[in-house]
Amino acid sequence: MAKNHQFTIGWICPLPLEKEAARLVLDEEYPQEEVQYQNVYYLGGCIGEHKVVIGVQRRIGLTGAAILAEKMRAGFPNIKYFLLVGIAGGVPRYGPAGAVSEIVLGDVVVSSPRGNHGGVLQYDKGAWEGQGQLNYRGHTNGVPGDLMAAVNNFRAEGWSKTNITEVLKQMRGKLNQEQKHQYDDPGPGRDRLFQDTYEHKGTELNDCKTCCDADYVDSRYDRGDRATRLVDRPSVHFGNIASSNQLQISAVERNRVQQEHDVICFEMEAAGVMDEYPCVVVRGICDYADSHKNKGWQNYAAATAAAYAKGLLSRIPAVDTTSSAPRAEGSISQQPANVTNMRFGNNHHGVQGRDFHGDVHIGRR
Repeated sequence: MAKNHQFTIGWICPLPLEKEAARLVLDEEYPQEEVQYQNVYYLGGCIGEHKVVIGVQRRIGLTGAAILAEKMRAGFPNIKYFLLVGIAGGVPRYGPAGAVSEIVLGDVVVSSPRGNHGGVLQYDKGAWEGQGQLNYRGHTNGVPGDLMAAVNNFRAEGWSKTNITEVLKQMRGKLNQEQKHQYDDPGPGRDRLFQDTYEHKGTELNDCKTCCDADYVDSRYDRGDRATRLVDRPSVHFGNIASSNQLQISAVERNRVQQEHDVICFEMEAAGVMDEYPCVVVRGICDYADSHKNKGWQNYAAATAAAYAKGLLSRIPAVDTTSSAPRAEGSISQQPANVTNMRFGNNHHGVQGRDFHGDVHIGRR
């Protein structure tokens, strides 16, 4: 357990392909045998001054994410922050009339308070009423204040400081000629946004190019200047992320949830982590959360999310773990030095209501 105490950042990957993208942004990767807990190997390394431990979920969904976060916090007790980094389905456009923002494939979304929510919303939580209307009830804790400060500081520096383009180049440089192309920007020609009422015509295995009518596509060029992107220059968007155990592949439902809760992307893990642990969510957009879902953009979207997350870590102060005393295997009651264990109270933004009494609340639901 002694070496496990060096890690202060927990990086959660819902899918194996996201873990591979995370591996490529490490400045140094540690030997596998040095990063393990309860007979499970994790991926460990450093990014700048941070020692980062990376885990991949055994199964998708909110519960799978919560279980992984609990195991990582127990096995690597000096984790102060979690980053949940991966791919998601994006809302094509959002914002007020006259200032609408366009999300295109390959863009990055970061959890950030918007409207009545603190950055992540479990939108399938509530009560069914009347004629089958789900009345949303409850809330999901938001990004904690100090972590949100890092996000806002990074955001204020502007796009050029995210360094995404350079990090993507470095990631490809670690691969051989055959492998590096899996992280190429697929380009605007493969970014197909179908009209909301036009459903996918084939099976989930059929590419839209072969089975769907291109007359129903809004290309990037049709969507205006706000949808224009140069190669490897994705935009970064900040707002509420819709999270649930349900796969979102309906344009009609996507639009309803977006209008009702002001969300800008959909995924299936964040709400399982946010209620118990200080966390920020970073998602690369690989589809438009509609029936035309495909895997053509997944690797690139995973790479852009990982590249942004690496830059964000450079804005988070490193944690000193040198005075943390090793603890016995299996113990979860001892509080590591210099790390505040937090349990969030009933607050949308996760700023008020924290427990600073030194209790460790691991896995408490």
